[in-house]
Amino acid sequence: MKRRAYAAFAGLAILGLGVIWFANQSREGTEPVAGGDAVKPTMEEASDKPAKLPRPSADADKELAAQRVPTDMSLDVFPRTSYTRRPSPAGPAAGAPTGGAFVHVPSDGKRLELAPNQLGEFPVVDTRLLDTVGVRVEVGAVKPGTPVRVVLLDGGTFPSAEGVSQVLKSTDWGGVSFEFLTSGNIGSHRVLVQAAGQPSRILDFNAVDSSDS
Repeated sequence: MKRRAYAAFAGLAILGLGVIWFANQSREGTEPVAGGDAVKPTMEEASDKPAKLPRPSADADKELAAQRVPTDMSLDVFPRTSYTRRPSPAGPAAGAPTGGAFVHVPSDGKRLELAPNQLGEFPVVDTRLLDTVGVRVEVGAVKPGTPVRVVLLDGGTFPSAEGVSQVLKSTDWGGVSFEFLTSGNIGSHRVLVQAAGQPSRILDFNAVDSSDS
């Protein structure tokens, strides 16, 4: 009888020690180790946490800006009468190159007809950063197909061409049209346009940060 009671008591003791050991093992899997760092979550636990997305790069911003509203330069019939005339910059108009420029800025609905001064400089046009601008320039008395050089002097890009310059051919109305994308830098973005045998013309786009306005 005593042996049975002793055996039962020993069994209960072993069972109790097993419960205590199991509880300690469970706590070690969930609590920080003394004097160390917390236990790292498992792969399943980590997958439940939202991942941090990378910050868009300047190239990504440029790609977004390139998804632009088309300018008037893409129309079959150019709406010349919709443009507001702006006089030439300070300086005598005598001797100024013939022909003007038409600038369309879709981001703010701006349509301007510009006249050059005697140096071939057009009035400054305000735009936004990474802004697409449609440009139509009359380059003088030239024959259709005359090469016309277009050069970006202060940065920016051509949305439909690589590099900072391109050569276009004059049309039957005596000029060329193109689209220009300002850079992400604040300030002047000059564009030179020159037909073979004709004086150069300079357009100037002043890019500003729209968040400051």
